Amino acid sequence: MKLKLLLMISALLLSACDSKDVWMPEPQPWGEFSIHFETRPEAVRQGMNEFLIIVNREGRRHIPDLLVHIRTNQSKWRQAIPDGALGVYRRALPVGDIHVDQLHVRLRYHGKEGELTFALAPKVIITQ
Repeated sequence: MKLKLLLMISALLLSACDSKDVWMPEPQPWGEFSIHFETRPEAVRQGMNEFLIIVNREGRRHIPDLLVHIRTNQSKWRQAIPDGALGVYRRALPVGDIHVDQLHVRLRYHGKEGELTFALAPKVIITQ
């Protein structure tokens, strides 16, 4: 009985480990900031995905007065909500085709505005 329980727990733990590499685009600079994103679920999929926009500034994470709006090809612009004072901004948005759709990030800080575009999946190169 104990052996069966131990085997079942081991199987569950091993199945929870995922060896897949999750692709993420490189961070992009915007002024003094470095911008990148993560998603929940970890690998972008068709349907709703939570986007975590992570904004870093050398020496500091929290950037007061920074407004972050995001959209995908499937959505309108939506304000990403700050997650405390961590430099993380969150918003769930729909994704259609991960190889076609992109994440658009609009930033506004002290009168400056800018927009960055991120791919949601690596480019697929087809050779024949």
